[in-house]
Order: sequence, then structure tokens, then C-alpha cells
Amino acid sequence: MTDKILKIAKRLKTFTLEDIVMFTGLEIDTVRNFLDQSDNIQKFKNEFEYVGIIQKEEIFKIIDKNILSQNSDITLIDAINLFMEIKNCKLSSWSKKTYKSFINSQILPFFRKYKLKDITIQDIEQFKLSMNENGITERRIKNILTLLNQIIKHFQKEGIIDKTCCFEVKRVKNISKRAVQILSNKQQKQLFRVLKNRYPYLLPLVEKMIITKQPLNSLLTGDENKKEILKRRIRKDFYKVKQQLGLENYIINDLRFCQKCVNKS
Repeated sequence: MTDKILKIAKRLKTFTLEDIVMFTGLEIDTVRNFLDQSDNIQKFKNEFEYVGIIQKEEIFKIIDKNILSQNSDITLIDAINLFMEIKNCKLSSWSKKTYKSFINSQILPFFRKYKLKDITIQDIEQFKLSMNENGITERRIKNILTLLNQIIKHFQKEGIIDKTCCFEVKRVKNISKRAVQILSNKQQKQLFRVLKNRYPYLLPLVEKMIITKQPLNSLLTGDENKKEILKRRIRKDFYKVKQQLGLENYIINDLRFCQKCVNKS
């Protein structure tokens, strides 16, 4: 019925109610109801006009951005090497060293035999538990997991592996800050005694840190590579000193908070 009315209306272009009734042979009420409701018909006084439905121009469209996964057998070791190559030009020298430290000290020893696609949320949980048991600080664990997440997400986004291991490193409790430790005069004397006997090169540096109240980085001179090498040596030797003195949570920059230097050179 509707096709019949529209076909005649389209041919006539302009017409009356009676025209459609005459050509179709339909009841006048049936025709009137259709003409009043049709999107193709417009009324002008006592006449009607056939109009085509205007096709609206699309302003938005849905674009499928899903990437078909290769579900690659790439190993974690190869994935890390590729990831570091990609990130190499974007990272500062400090960030590169930090990433390599996280990778070599924690990520690779645990996941060395894994294919990237085989890592699960349960594996991530076990990795976190392992670091806790090995005495890694909560702050460092968070940073290591964040890096591992970046590596996995990169290869998921590129369609190299399926999105089967998606996780977020979210803080559920504030990490308490380490309290600064201030050496007593007796502890200072013990410190200088050990330095004189075993690490005399550290004596002038330690004295200067106490007197000037400056951190280690501010007192080291020379080019960046030499400073980094010296800094590693200093931290390594000072760690041995504090272990000998029983100062578990003491760090070298705490020396700035000593009230005065008790060493008598």
C-alpha cells in the first residue's frame, strides 16, 4: 500500500488528497493518514508535494583501531632489547642506567626463560612476592613493576602479543619516608676511625659534607662519566663502612645533618 502511494506521489510531484485516492483506489482516510505521517510528503495548504529524504552528510564515523595480534613467540630477553633500542634516544643517561639496573638485577633473573606472551598476572604476583622476600624496598618494587608493565604494554599495543596480561601498578598505601639519621659524636669518631684505617680517600669528602652541609653530588667535580664512576665507588665503600658500624638504614647524604665535625685531622 505505502509503496503504491509513494510511487504515484513521486510521479505526480504535486498533488491533492483526491488525486492519490483516485489513482490508488484506496480509502480516503487511509491515504490521509499516510500522507500526514510520511517523511517523503510535505503539505502546502490544500496540496501535497513529494520530497526525497535528504541524506545527511556523516560528521563522525567509527574507525576500527584493533590490531590483529601476531601472538609472537618473542622471548622476554629479545623484547627487552627491542624496547630499549626504541627508547634509547628518548631516555636520559640516568634513566637508561636505572632501567638497565631494574632489568639486570630483578626482571631478567626471574623471567629469563619466559616468552613474553606467556607471562600472566599470577607470574607478576609471584615476581612481586619474590622481590619482597629478597628485601627490595616497596618504592623500588613499584618502579620495577611499572617498567615491566611498560614493556608488556608496548608489545600488546603493537599487536605483537595478545592482551592477556593487563595490569596496573596502583598504590594502596602511602610508602613511608625514611627518617634521616644523625650520628652521635661517638658514632662519628667510630666512622672516622674506620675511614682512616680502610678508606682514607673518603676522609676529606666526609669532613666536607659535614661542614658544608652539601650532598655528595654537589661536591664531586669533573666530567659526568668520571663522576658516575667515583660515585659508585664511594657508595660501595661507604656501604661496607656503615655495615661495619651497624648503621643499617644510614645513607651517605645523612652526613649533612651532623651538628659538627668531631674529626681532628
